Amino acid sequence: MIDSTTAMDSKIPILFYDGDCGLCSRSVRFLIKRDRADALRFAPLQGETAKAYLPPELREQLSTVVYYRPAAADGEKRYLRSEAILCALMDTGSGWRWPARVARCLPVKWRDLVYDWVARNRHRLFPKGSCPLPSPREVEKLLE
Repeated sequence: MIDSTTAMDSKIPILFYDGDCGLCSRSVRFLIKRDRADALRFAPLQGETAKAYLPPELREQLSTVVYYRPAAADGEKRYLRSEAILCALMDTGSGWRWPARVARCLPVKWRDLVYDWVARNRHRLFPKGSCPLPSPREVEKLLE
């Protein structure tokens, strides 16, 4: 794991997620495997990196994933919910960027309705269970 001070020097985007959510942890593993461009880092909303980058109101919304892009053309950007996931998929450099671009054509309200339903039911639908130990590649991409 990388500490939050190292992350602060970086221009690499960070996806903040609920560290106690089974679906969120599986989604992070999915994204790490597809991050061919080595473009992403990941940090739990409950961690030190989130404290350094996000205001308290965002850190407290554990059902909301936040994608922080420090090197956006027009300054820092924070994307929430479905937009956060789609931006992260587009930045992986994998074949998933094309379905993400197509999904972005849907109205945000529709996408976020689906996102909100899954977020409300995530603990019931995807129990945390036991998590395998992270691989060395995963450890390199996880922030505190």
